[in-house]
Amino acid sequence: MSIAKEVQHYSRLAYERFLVGAAGGNVSARDPESGLIAITATGISLRDITEENVIYVDLDGRVRRGRTDLRPSKETQLHLAIYNLRAEMNAVVHVHPTYSTAYSLAGKPIPIRTVSAENKIIQLPVIKKAQAGSPELVSYIVETMRGIPPTLRVLVLEAHGLLGFGETLSMAYDVTELAEETARVAAIAEGLGGSSYMTARVGGG
Repeated sequence: MSIAKEVQHYSRLAYERFLVGAAGGNVSARDPESGLIAITATGISLRDITEENVIYVDLDGRVRRGRTDLRPSKETQLHLAIYNLRAEMNAVVHVHPTYSTAYSLAGKPIPIRTVSAENKIIQLPVIKKAQAGSPELVSYIVETMRGIPPTLRVLVLEAHGLLGFGETLSMAYDVTELAEETARVAAIAEGLGGSSYMTARVGGG
C-alpha cells in the first residue's frame, strides 16, 4: 500500500470512528522512498481524503508534490516538529475527539485507568491552549517533547484534541484511538460513581 493510500485509509477511519468532525484533524506519514512527508490537504474533511489530494512536503515545509490547487494542512508545522525532533517517528495523527477534548476543557488530566492505557500510554501530557496552526502551539509542543520520555507517543492539546505519533501510521493511529477510549471509559466510570483518578505514572513502579 502506498503512503498516500495509507493516509487516505487512516484519515477516513478517524472520521468513521468519530475522532473528528467536519474538516477537522490532519494525518501525515513519511514516504520511505523519497523521505517526503505525505499530509492531508487543508480544508478537506478526513472523510473525503483520497490519494489524489494528499500533499507531499519536505522537512522544511516546502511543497514538493501534489495538486497545485491545494495546500497542505495548516497544522503542517506541528507535524514537522515531531518528525524533526524524533527521527524514528514516521507518522503523526491529529484528531479532535470528544472525551479527550472535554477533559482538557475541564482542566483535568485524563485518568489512566485501564490496563491497556497503563501499558501502552502510561501518561498523557497536556499542551496548553494555543491557536491551531500557530507558532505558539508548535513551540509548546517542542518544549513538551524535549521534556518527556521517548516512550510517550500521544499528547493532549488543551481545547484542541489529541496528537499521536509512531513508527508507522498504524501505530500512531492506534495509540491515538486508545487515548480517546481511555478518556471515554474514565468519564463513564466517574459517571457511575467510580473514583475520579488513579495516579498517572511514568515508567515502572
